[in-house]
Amino acid sequence: MGIPIILVAVAAAIGVGLVVYGTVSSQRAAAPQQQVSASFRTLSDVREQLRRRFDTTGTPAWIASEQRISSLQRDLVSADIELRPYEFRIVQTSTAILLGIVGLLRFGIGLEFLVFAVIGYLGPWLYLRNRRGHRLRQFDAGMPRTMELIANSMKAGQSVAQSLSAVTDNAGPPISDEFALARREIELGASVESALNNMVKRIGSNDLRLMVMVITIQRSVGGDLPAILVTLADTMRQREEMRAEILAATAQSRATALIITLLPIVTAVLLYFIVQDYFRPMLVNPLGWVMLGFAALLLFIGNLIIRRLTAIV
Repeated sequence: MGIPIILVAVAAAIGVGLVVYGTVSSQRAAAPQQQVSASFRTLSDVREQLRRRFDTTGTPAWIASEQRISSLQRDLVSADIELRPYEFRIVQTSTAILLGIVGLLRFGIGLEFLVFAVIGYLGPWLYLRNRRGHRLRQFDAGMPRTMELIANSMKAGQSVAQSLSAVTDNAGPPISDEFALARREIELGASVESALNNMVKRIGSNDLRLMVMVITIQRSVGGDLPAILVTLADTMRQREEMRAEILAATAQSRATALIITLLPIVTAVLLYFIVQDYFRPMLVNPLGWVMLGFAALLLFIGNLIIRRLTAIV
């Protein structure tokens, strides 16, 4: 019985890998050999990128009712992962089954089997959240330069729509990717405000939302938009410098909180899997459950206090 189960697990792993690889690489199959960043090589590539964000009726999904957009769909778009929500759920379920089979082969039916299955299900979600956060930080870090590029283009006599080309050509990803998509939306007939607001909803960046708000107000009431954008870019740079100083000053406290939180958890897990007889009384005795619950509560409270003390608004 062991060998067929192992073969099934290996086949499932290969299937999941092929699905993920094929879905992600399909968008890059027609790319040319030369390095072209966010230029959307062909019109079919542009249409495919826009199709994923448009309904079958032609109405932009981001302008439609908010109830029709799940939080998972928002995270996938923001993380730039070319998977639909149901495809991502398939990946989660497949990894959960795969690790569950591994736990079943190693430990049999029991708590370990469920732990492995839960880890397999949460693994893709953790990757999604980490990728989304990393991409958002990259986007926010490039916003001051982006606003300066738009301001310089407008000083040269270009409109807001034309200045998006300067951002696409001179900025790096992910900013160049998103602004190129916004520029293509405008070329296909969308208004500047609609394209920029769609980009805000795709990315979820507060700095981008502030810039779009400034541009929208200026187009309604007028004003010196290049000067406002330059001032806003300087303010964002000063804010990031202050944030970096605070992070450096609180690095030791945050590291201490992380180590103190993970140390007993990692130790308990290792003892449970390596020396089960030594740790088993904590799980079979009611007093052990009370002690574990009290310890978890104290860890949660201490970690929460440290996070509140070192939080940056």
